[in-house]
Formats: sequence, C-alpha cells, structure tokens
Amino acid sequence: MRKYQGLVLFSFCFAQLLFLSSCVTKSSGPSHNVSNERYLFGTYSAVLNSNMFETDKAIRATAARAKFIEETRRNKYTHIEYIYRDFYDNKVCFTVWETVDKLSKVEIKVGKLGDKASAQELLIAIDEELRARGR
Repeated sequence: MRKYQGLVLFSFCFAQLLFLSSCVTKSSGPSHNVSNERYLFGTYSAVLNSNMFETDKAIRATAARAKFIEETRRNKYTHIEYIYRDFYDNKVCFTVWETVDKLSKVEIKVGKLGDKASAQELLIAIDEELRARGR
C-alpha cells in the first residue's frame, strides 16, 4: 500500500512538472506599425498604424503582387471586405475596419479553416507596402 501511495505521489508531481513548465517564446510583430495581433477561429487580425485609405491601397498592392484574383470588394462606410482567390483556388478574405482612433484593424483568413502562417506572411507584405509608401 505504501508503494502505491508513493507511486501516485510521484506521478502527481511529475504531471504537475509537465503541465506547469511551459515554453514561452517572445515573438515580435512584423514591425512597430503592427500591434494587437491575434489568431482566433482561423482568422488572423492585427491593428495597423495607418488610416483605412492607406491600408486599402496596401492590401490591393499586396494582392496584385501575390497574383490573387479579385472576386469581390465591398466598400462600406465603416469597413472594406475583399475576397480573392489564389493560385491553388483557396479563398483569401481581407476585412479592414477603421478603429475609433483612426487606425486600421485588418482581419485575414486564408482557406476555409484558416492558415496562420500564410496570413502572417500576408500581414508582413501589407506592412512592407505601408512602409514603402512612408506610412
């Protein structure tokens, strides 16, 4: 019985050691212009330090550079929605919202379920376009 209690105690301590020691990596954003990045339910979103007009031009330039085929563009008063198709016929959705302090919140979804790596690459490309324009 005493061996059994010792084994349970050791297993419990070992399990806590595994669960309580986690790897924390500090990953910075694409640049100082990007903040509040998150990936939730297949959608990658971030806040860019530029207005909605400049972000709109940067998204269209990035899509042209990536040779996306534009399917739909909806310009609303508060946001702009883009739907593109890539070479592999994956749907790429961009939504740009204007925040209260005149910044741009960009949401990117690649494919049906979302692809974080591709969305991050697209966000970096959008940020590069904004920096090339001096924003």
